[in-house]
This record gives sequence, C-alpha cells and structure tokens, in this order.
Amino acid sequence: MPVPEREIGGAESRDVGDASIDEVPSGGARAPAVGGGKDLLDLNDLLDAPASQPSGPAPVAPSGGGGAGDLLDLLDGGAAAAPAPASGGAGGGGDLGLLDIFGAGGAEPAPAQAQDAAPMVAYEKNGLKVTFFPRKEANGSVTVLAKFANSLNVPMTNFNFEAAVPKYCTLNIQPATGQVLPPQTDDLVTQTMNCVNSTNGEKGLLMKLRIGYVCNGTPVQEMGQVGGFPPGY
Repeated sequence: MPVPEREIGGAESRDVGDASIDEVPSGGARAPAVGGGKDLLDLNDLLDAPASQPSGPAPVAPSGGGGAGDLLDLLDGGAAAAPAPASGGAGGGGDLGLLDIFGAGGAEPAPAQAQDAAPMVAYEKNGLKVTFFPRKEANGSVTVLAKFANSLNVPMTNFNFEAAVPKYCTLNIQPATGQVLPPQTDDLVTQTMNCVNSTNGEKGLLMKLRIGYVCNGTPVQEMGQVGGFPPGY
C-alpha cells in the first residue's frame, strides 16, 4: 500500500551539506510566499517531494526581532578626553599622571551571549504538533530543539523526523529521544538540531521537513517547509 503523503503549511533535519539554494531572504515574522523559485526546487530535490506553499509558523509568544531588512545600528560614540595629569610632586607624581593617561585601559567588551527566540509552531495537523525552540549560540550557530506532542487517544509509532537546509547552511541533527509518541502527551519526545549559516544570517534560515509515523496501523507521511526564523538566524 503506498504511503499517503500530505502537504503541510508550516514547519525544519539531517546534514545536507551539498544541498543547493541560491538565495533565501532573511526570515521575518512569517515565511515568504514561494512561487516555484529555485530555492524551493533545491530543497524539494533533497527530500524528493513537490514544492509546497510555505507558511510562516505561528509564534507561541511574540518575538522581539525586527523586520527582515533590519541591520544592526552603528554606535557613533565620541572619544572620551584623557584626564589631565596630576600636578608634579616629589617622588615621580608626573609618572603617575602618565600612567593614568596611557596605562589605564578600557574594560574589554563582554563576550557574546546565547539568545533564546520565541517558540515556533512548525507543524500541527492530525493530532501531531511540532514546536521549535530556536536559540542563537554565542559562536553564531543556531540550535533548534524540536518537541513533539500527540493529542490523540492512540499512540504514534515508528516516528521519524527529518529536515533539509539550503546549501549555505550546514545542519547536524541528533537522533530523537524516542520513536513512540504515547497518546495525550506533550513534549515527551524531543530532537535537537544545530545549524551553521555561512552567510551569518544575511540569508534567512529555511528548513524542509519530512515527518513519518504509524497511527492505528496506517503509515502516515507528511511534508512541509518552515521559515520565519528571527533575523540573523
């Protein structure tokens, strides 16, 4: 019996370093509409599925990110005037004044901190809900924790989650914590993905998803695409 395949409106993963996408716009609050461009064709080639219209995942909580075209503001700070040296006194007071000018270095800039983005509902259909928890790491990579919930009264077995990314990204996906989603459970099974965007966020992160499971003895396979990651991801 052929495996039914359905399109899904929103959704992101295994390493597909040689995947090919030329341009993907920076992610905004919603994924951009797609009219059959080369980016989607390349992702579709990765997972052998026809292109589908992407829809931006509904944010669980409002995101603090700006628009897709926002750039970091440059700070125009004037140089602070050096303190005047103390009046010369006995015992090398002038030397101390020079030390005040040249020896007192400014504080080193604080290291970059990891930043959590608002959760994203990447997929929700037929009792299955996939929620992404994106996190921008201090080294510039993006970690996405995927949590899977089953709202049905029957289990989902043989659960399998896959993702593909454009060629300017490198994706490493860890195995899921389980292959069975028990009935009426939230976030019991999770899966972690780490993505490095070689454009440093100038091109938005985009994922093509494939989800498979068995429910009531019937194999189910879903395809989808998810964008809408915060700017810089």
